Amino acid sequence: MKTNNTSPAGARRGGAFTLLELLVVIAIIAVLASMLLPVLSAAKKRAAQAACINDLKQLGLGMQMYLDDYGGTFPGMASQHSGFQSADWIWWRTNDTAHPVQQSPIVIALANASTTLFRCPLDTDDSARIAQADGVNGPYLYSYSLTSYNVADGADPGMSSVFTGGQSLPFKMSSVHNPAGKIMLAEEVASDSSSDNPTGASVINDGRWMPQDPDPLTARHGGRGDVTFADGHVEPETSEFGENITNSEPDL
Repeated sequence: MKTNNTSPAGARRGGAFTLLELLVVIAIIAVLASMLLPVLSAAKKRAAQAACINDLKQLGLGMQMYLDDYGGTFPGMASQHSGFQSADWIWWRTNDTAHPVQQSPIVIALANASTTLFRCPLDTDDSARIAQADGVNGPYLYSYSLTSYNVADGADPGMSSVFTGGQSLPFKMSSVHNPAGKIMLAEEVASDSSSDNPTGASVINDGRWMPQDPDPLTARHGGRGDVTFADGHVEPETSEFGENITNSEPDL
C-alpha cells in the first residue's frame, strides 16, 4: 500500500505566502492607493465647490426675497467701519451675540438658514482673519461679501444701501444695469494660502466687497472664486474678472 508522507503541517507551509509575495502585494496596494488618492481629493474638492455654489444660490434667493419685501431696496453693506446696522445683509459681528448670523436679514425667511450657509467648505483657515480683527467687531468668519462702491458726491453707486454716519442712501435693484452680468455676492480671499490668495492680498475683513479697492476674488476653486450675479445665477470667475469694474459697477 502506498504511503502518503505529506503532513497537514507541510501542506499549510506550502500554501503560505512567502515574504517576497507579501512585498509584491504591498507594493501593488501602494501603487493603487497613490493612483486613487488624487482622484478622491479632486472629487472632494468638486463636492465642496458644489456645496459652495449651492450656498451662494441660497443667498441669492434670500436676497431676492429681501428685495421683494423691501420694495426692491438692497440691504446694508455690513462694513466693519459703519457699526452694526439692523439693515446689514449679514449680521457677522462675532462680539455681538444679540444679533446672530443665522438671523441675518437675507436668510431669515430661508428654512435652512445657518452659519454654514455663509461659508465655503474649502474655506478652512481662520488664522489671518483672527490676526487682523479688532476688539470691537471680532473677526469676519465667513466667505462671501456684498458688492459696495464708495459714496461719491452724496450719491450711492450701489450695489448695497448705505446706512452709516447719519447717511441713509438706499439703492434699488431697478438701478442695476444688466443684472446677469453684475457681481452681487463675491467669494473673497480669506487666508494667506497660495491656493486661495496667489497675490498675497489682504484677506476678507467684513461683509463689504469693494472691487475698486481691490478686494480680490479667491482662487480656491481651481484658480477661481464663486460669485452670485444680481439676477441670482452663480458662476466661478477669475480674480481678473472681479477686478474689471464693468462686471460689478451697477450703472455700467
